[in-house]
Formats: sequence, C-alpha cells, structure tokens
Amino acid sequence: MGRLQRDYSGTTLPVSTFVQVLYRHGCTMGFIAVTLICLQSTPDVFWAVVSDFSESPSTYIVALLSALGFFFVFLVSKGVPLSRIQGLWIVYLLYISIVEELAFRLFLPMAIEPSAGFLSAIVMSNFLFALLHYFTLRWKWKNCVFVFLGGLGLSRLLENSGDLALLVLVHFVATFLNTPSQPGTSTIAKDPE
Repeated sequence: MGRLQRDYSGTTLPVSTFVQVLYRHGCTMGFIAVTLICLQSTPDVFWAVVSDFSESPSTYIVALLSALGFFFVFLVSKGVPLSRIQGLWIVYLLYISIVEELAFRLFLPMAIEPSAGFLSAIVMSNFLFALLHYFTLRWKWKNCVFVFLGGLGLSRLLENSGDLALLVLVHFVATFLNTPSQPGTSTIAKDPE
C-alpha cells in the first residue's frame, strides 16, 4: 500500500503506482483547474499574481534550480535510485503544484467569494482540496487535516505575497518532502501508519 494511505478491502484498491496517482489525482486536479480557468471572466487577477514572475523570471528559475539541486542531494542521501521515472515523478510534482495552486488558492476562492465572502471562500476551497486528496489518493483523514491546514497556510501566503509563482515553489518543495519518490518503489523509510 502506498505511503500515507488508508487500509483498503473489497473493491477499493490502493493508489500505489505512479500511473494510478497520475490517473486518479493528476487528471482530477488538472480537470478541476482547467474547468475553473475556463469559467473565469476576468484574467486580471491571474496576471496580477504572476506579475512578479513575469517581471523577474530569472529569480524564479534560480529558485527552481536550487530546489531541484536540493531534491538531487536528498534523493542520493536516501539511496533512492535516480532514473527516468524518478525524473518524471519530480515533473509530476511540479505539475500538481501548479494546477492545485491555480485551482484551490486562486480560481475556486474567486468563484465562491461573491456568494460566501472572502474567508468562507478560502475555508471552503481548502476543505474541498483536502477532501479530494482523501478520495483521489486514498489518504487517511488525519493526513487530510494537515492538507487542509497546509492549504490555509498557502492561501495566507498568497494573500500576503500576491505571488502565485512563490506559492507553486513552496507547494512543490513541500510535496516533494512528503513524497520524494513515486509510490511503491521508494527505498526511503515508509510512514509506519
């Protein structure tokens, strides 16, 4: 069974391979992000939160390369084999960081806010974010509580910084530290739960 996953039985199968994660989690989150992007009528908010990136992309490229260097050292120190699949897993983590930040920190709160208010929109968006992780990755509830709280922290960071690229980088590093290698193949010690 994959890291941090709840027990399974009967017709419920674990999400224990890269392909299963890509299909269940990556496609679901990507679909949600694309749908929310298509529903937006004003792109001004998006351009506002990527203005720092567009004005100084080299800063973010250096930060990304630094994160990748850290990932390399971390994986080597843990004895994780460096392979094409491991590289694809890192690309997947970057992809999921981008789509989840677009969907759950930017566009979903914007869609909810007019009817629920700012704070409620943030809480509802992050609750849905955590709930989707429960179903798409078959995580345990207590892990989803941490996802919810982490999402609130990322929402706060976006509110304070106005910098979506910074959020993506923070999410990317946090997701890597949580799952540095694809499910089912890690030589890193498994969570005992």
